[in-house]
Amino acid sequence: MSGMAVAAPPGERLRLDHNERLFPAPELVRLLSQVPASALTRYPEAAGLEAALGEAWDLDADRVLLTAGADDAIDRVCRRWLADGREMITVTPTFEMIPAFATLAGGRVRSIPTLDDPAPLGPILDRIGERTGLVGVISPHNPTGTVAPVERILAIADSLPANAALLVDLAYVEFADRDPTRELLQRDNILVVRTLSKAWGLAGLRTGFVLGPAAAIGDLRAGGAPFPLAGPSIWLAERALALGDRVTATYVAAVRREREQLVSALLVSGAEPFESQANFVLASTDRAAALYRGFRRRGIAIRRFPNFPDLVRITLPGDEATFRHLLRVLDMTVGHIS
Repeated sequence: MSGMAVAAPPGERLRLDHNERLFPAPELVRLLSQVPASALTRYPEAAGLEAALGEAWDLDADRVLLTAGADDAIDRVCRRWLADGREMITVTPTFEMIPAFATLAGGRVRSIPTLDDPAPLGPILDRIGERTGLVGVISPHNPTGTVAPVERILAIADSLPANAALLVDLAYVEFADRDPTRELLQRDNILVVRTLSKAWGLAGLRTGFVLGPAAAIGDLRAGGAPFPLAGPSIWLAERALALGDRVTATYVAAVRREREQLVSALLVSGAEPFESQANFVLASTDRAAALYRGFRRRGIAIRRFPNFPDLVRITLPGDEATFRHLLRVLDMTVGHIS
């Protein structure tokens, strides 16, 4: 286990069900004691962090909005584009907060049931009409980890009516083979949602952001709380960005190696894993319930889906010792239920 691992309380399970980074980057842990007192006493100022994010993507700061995690970003987008019962088009299953926020905003969700494609072009185009306010695409997708080709995402954007937008959630993109952010931002009807929660390991800071056209970002800024992030979160996020690859590179490389190995192990066990480019692997197996129970008995939490009883999803730890333990538990569990 990493020397900078945070010890779990006695009896707490190893959490491989929430797609979190288990162990923080040592460089960031050392910074915790340096958070200035002013970050506690003053109302937070996000302009510096938004400028740094804009610089990373060659954007003016008015094209960047800092949000309280990707959830806050999705909520604002839904409230802006789905008022008066306008429609959102998205696949199902998907990240549960997308249809939830769409419904809360008063929108109507038009779902496309599929596990095979996070952005099926034909079915999406068939559903686009005058009531379309938003199309939602996650790539890599949650829960499958599969990727939507950038050319297809751009084709969807080109097919939208003038008053509609395309929400592209790239929460897991650091783990993928290709980052389409710059290409997507060439369109004036695409909003890119990103986060520091996954590859950066800062889920507890709730640091998300939206990139898009200045006018749309202005609308989103006006549609939410003026101080979405706490001062310590902003201070630490600024320093994480300055450290760059020192925070993400080793962890992302480890996740990619583990992903290959876990796919192989799941295939040997008789499961059918999806082609993930995220920090998790989803697999289909008629022994999903038994796997879930077996992992739980051995102290590891993995994810099941009530509406899809044959699916299990396992987060990749990005840590060699923890991953070896995961493989041992998989082998023991499969042997026990065979």
